[in-house]
This record gives sequence, structure tokens and C-alpha cells, in this order.
Amino acid sequence: MLIVTINRAQTLSPVDGPDIQYHGVLKKQGPAGTTYYLDATGGNDADGGTSPATAWKTLAKVNGTTFLAGDNLLFKAGEVWTGRLNPKGSGNSGNPIIIDMYGTGSKPLIDGNGMTGTGVVYLYNQQYWEINNLEITNNAASGDDRRGVRIEAKNFGTASHIYLKNLNVHNIKGLVGQGRPEKRTGGIGFAIVSVSSQDTHFNDILVENCLVTSCDNQGIITECVTGDGFAPYSAEWNSMKITNAVIRNNTISDISKNAMIIRLFEGGVVEHNLCFNTANGISGNTIFSAACSGTVFQYNEGYANHSPDADGSLYDADLRSPNTYWQYSYSHENAHGLFWTCTDQADDHVVCRYNISQNDQGIIFCINYPVTSVSVYNNTVYCDADLSPIIISERNNGGSGTRTYTFSNNLICNMSATASYDFTPDYIRTIDYNCFWGLHPANEPADPHKITSDPKLVNPGSGGNGLTTVTGYQLQANSSCINAGTVITDNGGKDFWGNPLYNGVPDIGAHEYALSPTGIGGDQEFHSDQDRSLFKVYPCPTSGLLTIELRDMAGTSGVHAEGHRVNGDMAFSVDFCSGLKHKLSLTNFPDGIYLIHLSAGEKAETIRIIKQQWAKYYFQGY
Repeated sequence: MLIVTINRAQTLSPVDGPDIQYHGVLKKQGPAGTTYYLDATGGNDADGGTSPATAWKTLAKVNGTTFLAGDNLLFKAGEVWTGRLNPKGSGNSGNPIIIDMYGTGSKPLIDGNGMTGTGVVYLYNQQYWEINNLEITNNAASGDDRRGVRIEAKNFGTASHIYLKNLNVHNIKGLVGQGRPEKRTGGIGFAIVSVSSQDTHFNDILVENCLVTSCDNQGIITECVTGDGFAPYSAEWNSMKITNAVIRNNTISDISKNAMIIRLFEGGVVEHNLCFNTANGISGNTIFSAACSGTVFQYNEGYANHSPDADGSLYDADLRSPNTYWQYSYSHENAHGLFWTCTDQADDHVVCRYNISQNDQGIIFCINYPVTSVSVYNNTVYCDADLSPIIISERNNGGSGTRTYTFSNNLICNMSATASYDFTPDYIRTIDYNCFWGLHPANEPADPHKITSDPKLVNPGSGGNGLTTVTGYQLQANSSCINAGTVITDNGGKDFWGNPLYNGVPDIGAHEYALSPTGIGGDQEFHSDQDRSLFKVYPCPTSGLLTIELRDMAGTSGVHAEGHRVNGDMAFSVDFCSGLKHKLSLTNFPDGIYLIHLSAGEKAETIRIIKQQWAKYYFQGY
């Protein structure tokens, strides 16, 4: 499966009107739009509100106004408003209504002052809104039904284009608990309230660059108030699914339970989010899905999940999560591990791949509840000596039906004498082509192609905070894991660091050993052995003619060159005289990686080359 993430253009305002200035940036006012200003200190609701000198003063004035497509509502930097922000009206395609700040200083603060119900910032049956650069809080002495931002739709049809960007949502004193009333309190939430008389959806929603801290019970959620006990593509799910959703580049910390609960997504992506100090008050996985299909969770980092019980991992593919992808992420120092599943028998194609887990505790991989197909491959796990993790657990927590999963190409570095595995009868498991290095628990799985020799990682255990700190989990040139794995179809096309798959036979772990994409160009060569003096092959990458020559001609009479694609198909077989350069045309060859085996007498070498257009796609298209 090829997964493409599109960075959609974020239109902040139409371009046809006069210039306006807010948040220190000149922008354009739409043809039908009006810009309104709010100043909590110097404003006056009796004025027109259309300039800083005639700014409005109160939220009551805003909440009593129906805004039109292309309007802008600007709050003065450094000011404070108390109560609920609930403006009316909707924008339209190309002309959203925009909330932002003007002037210099800190973000405008909307303080709920302990109010309950809905949210401090609240939209109901509205669309085409962009809300930017606000600080939002709602603290109190004790917990209650409180939220920072709440976006609701009820019997509405499709509510499109709700963008929340650069918000600081903090100290939301909601309810701590495991029930749905508690789970819908917290920082930011989207909710389908009812579809009793009309199908209702959110489409094109974005939560980006937000800071969500010190919230009970949740960080960010999407939900249906009536529940999510239905499978993707059922009639109920189709009546309320959420499409074209992106949750990106947010920091979520100091949360009593889950950083995110993602429900009802069809497709969508959750990426580049940082989550830490979660499950501080009650057990909970950092990020989990329910009633989602085709959703991609990637490039996220989670650490310091403090769950006192189960459910303390970075990721959980929970009930009704078929076709979900959990990839390219970094989990470390969590109460539990990298990836749990609590899925349904009908769930198929749940994939966990190319992630790194460092010093996670509890259960690293948990396969729980009946499920049709879970694939766990090419992950790298490091367990320090002072931990006692269960590396794979088949918890079998109820439910009838089969539990089927594969576990392959994973690299387990276990330094712990008390680590273990927990296998249960009646699971249908395939565990093959993994590396188990370090200490070996008595019940370590009997992998038919197991590797137990040193994988020669650059510096295992050296990861810090940040996805850029884990280069210690890359393979060195003499690693036993290079070309030791098994081919995985629909593998996502790249490893944790963006290297293309595969360079020959698949490698084991999150790293596919190769030269860095940034180092490709000119007459550079790819060689597979340590004797780099025999043959020269250039250019690499190539788009047309490939030149092959023998460097050392002594005792040889000719060269045989045989090329294969990485799937094993023969591409070409040629012979030429030594001492001559042979030019091979690749014009009609498919784009991709080719392995060229060269032999001249007793001299032999295998070289990898990349056809140019394929290289451009991977190294520039991602």
C-alpha cells in the first residue's frame, strides 16, 4: 500500500479585498468579508468593531453576531476575556471565517472560569471556520463536565473545513474516569451529536501546531455522543464517519488519561505529534483508535506514560480498527510498550511497522481479543537490564474467535534477565525472520530463521527525546541483520529514516541499510562487499545509459554482468571484453532498484543501482 500525505494549502483569507494586518502579518480581506476587532480593555460594544480604534469589547457582542463568509474576527494580543466564545454563522469554500489575533504580545486568553458543558470555544452546526492563536483555559477546584474547544454537529449533513491552529489549551478541569462522560472532557473535541434525522459528518478537519497541557480527562478526541459500537462501513458508521482529517504537529502533555482518542475516521492521518506525561490519573494508552478504517498514525513520539494498570502503551488499535497503519514512530520509557491491539474478529490488515521502542516497560507488543490479521514487522526494540518487560503477550482477554498475527523482521535487543514472553494456546501466529539478541528468556519464540548474533547497531540504548535522537538504532555495515529478512508486500516503501525498500534482500529492524539519500549523485557507486577495487558502475542513480568497467584487468578475459530486480526477476545478462567500458541502456527498464552481479574470472562483486525516476520519487516526493 502506498501512503501519501498531502500538505494541503491553508488559505487564511481570500485575496480579493484590501490589505488588513493582524498578528503582525499583512493578509487580504475577502470580497464579502469584514474584519472585526476585539479589545477587552479599550473596546466598546456600541462601536462598529471594524478597526482597532472602534473595537468591540465583550464575548457577548461576538456571540450575538452572525458572521459571514470571508469575515475575520481578531482578538487583541495580551488581553483576557472570561466566558464562552460561541460566534454564529458559517463561511464557504474559499472564504472561511477566521479567528486570530492582532497586535504584539501573548496570545489572547479566553478563560472559561469554571463554566461547564460544551466548550470554552464552541461551534455548533457550523462550517468553514479557522481558529488560530488563542489561549484557552477552564480551571476549577474540582472536576466537572468541562472542555477547552468543542466542535459539534447534529443532524446537519456535512460540516466541512474546521481548522484549529496554534492554540494553547491548558488547565481544563474535566472528569477523571473510564466512562464516556469522562472521556469526552478535556482539551479539544469534535463530536457527532446525533444522526437521528440526517446523516452528519465532519470533513476536512485540521488540528495543527496546538499545545494541549494539564487536561482532564483527554487531550484530543473525536467521537459520536451516541457511541461507537459499530464497525467501519456499516450503515451506522457510514452515517457519521469523519473524512479528510489531519492531526499534526501538536504537543500534548500532563494528561490524566489518553493524549488522543481517534474515532470514526475514514482515512485521515495523525502525525508528527509529541505526547508525554500521560495517564497521570488513570490507566490509558497514549493514542488509540476505535471505529476507524484506513487511518495512518506516523512520526509520533510518546514517552512517560504513567498508567498504573494496563493500557499504558504509545499505540492501541482498539475495537473496530481495520486497515490502520502504525508506523515510523518512537516509543520510550512508557508504562507499557509500543503497540497493543484490542480489536474485533472482523478487523483485518492492522499493521505495525518500522517503529522504535526503547526501554518501554510492561507489555511491548500485545495481541489481544479475536482478530483476523495483525502484521508486526521491521520494528526495533531495546530493553535495558533493569527492566522486566513482556516482549510479546497474547493476553486472551475474552471474546470468542481466532487470533491471527505475524511477527517478522523485528529486531529485539534484550539486556534484561527478567524479560519474558506470554504465549497462549489457540493463537494462529507466524513468528519468523526476527533477530533476538542479548539475553534469551526460556520461552523466547522458536523462530525458524532466527538470528541471535550481534546486530551491530550503531549505539543501542542511546535515544533521547526526539525522533532525530535514535540514529543509534541504525545498522552498521557488518550487521547480521542486513539482507536477513523476508519480503513484505505493501511495505510502505521506506524505513524509519526514509531510506527506500529494499536494498537487496530485506534487512531486519527499522533500518534498511543503504547510503543516505542525501549522499546520492554524480558518479557514486553502490557496492555490497568490502572490496571496492574491482568494478566501477556509474552513474547512480541513472535514468538512461549505465556504464560498467573492470578496474583490475590482470588475469581476466571478460566480464559477465547479470542484473536482477529486487523481486528476483531477471533484467539483463550481458558479456563484454575486459578493458572496455560497456554501456547498457536502461531506457526501457522499469524504475526501481537493480542488483548487478559482476564477475571476471575469479573476481566477483554485486552492486546496487537505482533508476533515476524512481529515486526522484522517493527522495523528493516524500
